Amino acid sequence: MNLSIKMPDAEFLLDGYISSDNNEVSAAIFMTVVPGINGDFCLGAYYGYAGGGDNDGGFFSIDIENSIHKHINFDELEEMCESNVFHHSILESLMQKLWHYVDEDNEIMTLTDSGLCLEHNDGVWVSDNFDGDMLAEISELWAISLKFSI
Repeated sequence: MNLSIKMPDAEFLLDGYISSDNNEVSAAIFMTVVPGINGDFCLGAYYGYAGGGDNDGGFFSIDIENSIHKHINFDELEEMCESNVFHHSILESLMQKLWHYVDEDNEIMTLTDSGLCLEHNDGVWVSDNFDGDMLAEISELWAISLKFSI
C-alpha cells in the first residue's frame, strides 16, 4: 500500500506503524522524510496509550543530517505555524492521516474502517519502509508507552 500526503507544491510518501489487539489500538505513528536546504528531516505524528488509562500524542522532527531529535507537543505545533509553516502543515497532515486509520472514543482507540483494511501481522501493521531504528532516541521523549531500540 502506498501512503502519501499531498501538499500544494509536493506529495510526500508516508511510513506508518499501528499496533492493535482485537481492534483496540495501543499506538499509531505516521512519518515522512522532507528534503531541506541543509539536509533532510523526518517529520512524524504519533498517538497511543500513555499509561494510567490515558492516551497521548504529539509530533517529532528529526534533523537527519545533524542527528537532532525534537519532540513537539500540541502547543509547540501551534507556535510552529508562525516560524515554519511548511513543517507545521506537514505535521498537521500526518496527524490527520493517523486519524483516518484510528479513532478514539472515551479514551479507547480503535481502528476505523480504513484501519481495518490494513494488513495486520499479529496485531501490528507496519508499512514497507517504516524504520523503527530511526525512532529509538525520539521514542524516549514521547509520552506513549511504545519505545523503539536499535
